[in-house]
Amino acid sequence: MFKQLAPIALATLAYSSCSLATEQQVSKQWFNSIDYTYLEHDDYNSDGYQLVSHYYFEEQQSSGVLDDYGYLDTDSNIRVNYFNTDNNDYLGMFGEGFYKNWFVTGEIYDVDDADNYTVGVGYLFADALKVSVNKNEREYGDDYWRLKAQYNHQINEKDYLGFTAETDDELDYWNISARYFNHLSGSQYITVDVGHQDSVYDSASNAMLSYYFGNHYAIGAGIDDSELVLQGKYFFNDQYYVTANYTERGSGELYNIRFVAQF
Repeated sequence: MFKQLAPIALATLAYSSCSLATEQQVSKQWFNSIDYTYLEHDDYNSDGYQLVSHYYFEEQQSSGVLDDYGYLDTDSNIRVNYFNTDNNDYLGMFGEGFYKNWFVTGEIYDVDDADNYTVGVGYLFADALKVSVNKNEREYGDDYWRLKAQYNHQINEKDYLGFTAETDDELDYWNISARYFNHLSGSQYITVDVGHQDSVYDSASNAMLSYYFGNHYAIGAGIDDSELVLQGKYFFNDQYYVTANYTERGSGELYNIRFVAQF
């Protein structure tokens, strides 16, 4: 697999002659990505890819690095994603619309199976606390309600601490997550992401520490359900970047590479 990624790595190094402004606070509205994932297992191998296009109706201001645009979505936006593996493929759609501080959401997981969808309504308090109630409709199985709250504590102009909590109406499922974004100095930043999810069937935790240095590079390391995760990022300029991940997966290994174009 590393041999397959080598040409991409060489291409990124060859492109390093392009320069970025030291101050990377830019505005973007349209975010597009393509992911390729390869699972190498003792018994089998599989792969898949995903295409995502996410558009905001207002420009989004970056936090200082080129892949972070704040913790809360507070502007109307739409997202389309296409997912394909050896076994299935689907096209999904999501939309979120704001009117003053109120917002509504809607999501169809697979447009070919429109009987499974989610609709919701919420309120944004002081651009810092976002609370919503969502109804998940299912063709098979029970419908259920989902409660979600997100809070962003802006420490200073750049640094922030964000929290998310989510559960269903019977408290059978819940997850919590947090993100810490810190500007060290110059073009150096760190981010810390932690999360835990729990249900009647299983529970898992994850954590990732990322370090941004210079204008082009970021590296990260963490765990995903007790499995090692390694990550590297290369930013060509403020419009294009690539991310490569390696994850232990039981007796196998998971590789992922993502190319992002944002305008």
